[in-house]
Amino acid sequence: MAQQALGRVRWGGLEFGPGTPYTVAAVEGLDDLPDIRGEDVERPGQHGDYTGPDWTGARVVQLKLGIRGESPDDLRKLTLALRNATQPQRQPAPLQFLDQDVMVWGKVRKRSLPYDAEQLWRLGDAALEVYCADPYLYGLEEKTAFTSTYSPSAGRTYPLAYGAAPILARNYAFNPSAELGLTDISAYNSSALARVTSDGQSGTASVQITNGSGTTFGGAQYAITPQPAGTTITASAWVKVPGTGTTVFFAFRSASSTLGTASAGTPAAGQWTRVSVQYTVPAGQTCTQVAVAYNSAPGVVWQADAMMAETGVSSPSDYVDGSLPGCTWEGTPHDSPSRRLGAATGVRSYGSAGTSGRLTAVNDGASPAYPVLRLDGPVANPAIEQVTTGGILVLDASLQAGEYLIIDTRTRAVLLMGSSPRRAWVRAGSTWPLLEPGPNELAFRGSALPGDAGQPSLLTVTWRDTSL
Repeated sequence: MAQQALGRVRWGGLEFGPGTPYTVAAVEGLDDLPDIRGEDVERPGQHGDYTGPDWTGARVVQLKLGIRGESPDDLRKLTLALRNATQPQRQPAPLQFLDQDVMVWGKVRKRSLPYDAEQLWRLGDAALEVYCADPYLYGLEEKTAFTSTYSPSAGRTYPLAYGAAPILARNYAFNPSAELGLTDISAYNSSALARVTSDGQSGTASVQITNGSGTTFGGAQYAITPQPAGTTITASAWVKVPGTGTTVFFAFRSASSTLGTASAGTPAAGQWTRVSVQYTVPAGQTCTQVAVAYNSAPGVVWQADAMMAETGVSSPSDYVDGSLPGCTWEGTPHDSPSRRLGAATGVRSYGSAGTSGRLTAVNDGASPAYPVLRLDGPVANPAIEQVTTGGILVLDASLQAGEYLIIDTRTRAVLLMGSSPRRAWVRAGSTWPLLEPGPNELAFRGSALPGDAGQPSLLTVTWRDTSL
């Protein structure tokens, strides 16, 4: 339940507020109305204006923070962690107000970390300005509702059941893409590590490794959930090497001891390449770290990103990170294992499916929400009707069994299999459905494909409560 007290605030891998070394002294711009772009024109020869619709500009949120360290060095550590978490961004990231049940998407545009020698024993302060091109306030919970098409002749049924989500893949590496600085990542064989945000395979950062002097290899080792003897670990990572060395290999470690290694071959130079190996933990041992290393001369600089440590698979799964869509952290974000969940996830809030072909989506915000629609075939000429307010979106296309279409009503993107643009499939005169505040009834209709009369097709609607 939302509360008046601000409580905890999360940005990237850092959390501010009660129980943290960062106190939140003030917030501006969160509940304020952004600047209005009015479409008003003067009434010629009369008093007043002709008034049109009002639109908001971008939202700017300002945070004033206090920093409390245990010592001057600890204060410096906290200051650097805040500085590293507020680097220039390519894309907006979520700024979450956890106890107020609201989030915005933004970029840090200003950062102040003043140095005051008279006050810098254990206490400091900071100020951040977050620019939100999208001014909407969103609920933290992503809601989902689904239904199959209405087709009395085909007798279509619900293909998904309520219940716990199947785990499609699990990553036991704690901070696999260095999103929490270099927490849980340490140097392997006297290397020098640095976190870079200008070049990464996943997320906003990667680890830059400089091989140490007097050695023929170096690397970065990642903490993982301890794996007992007899466990076969499938390890994978993305690397970018200069080509001046030979092979990339993985080392499986327990504290400061190496249990064994496995070669991953020689990747192409100058480009991100995914490499992987398998290794079985020997009898009487427990593996607590996995290192990725590069055989090369001292001083060679290379990069690693997106570490995966899996069990029970014969080949690497698609990369799993708790911050990616469809994934979740099992504990503290960027400091715990993560998993990818199947479609029947029990961590989302499902609306009522209603009768076949209809669903109810409730927007508990105060502004219209832009839903994301997913259509799973087989279905011909699918249509989604916003029954509550009127209007219908019709597609002149067919989806075969196993094909799906993603429709983003905000950007008007229509993507086959989530990547191939199919905007031309939208029939002229269609209306893009919005979810008005309160309950919204949507209807899903379509025709069965020849030979597929008994197979189900599905509409899945995903949204967040939305306000301004």
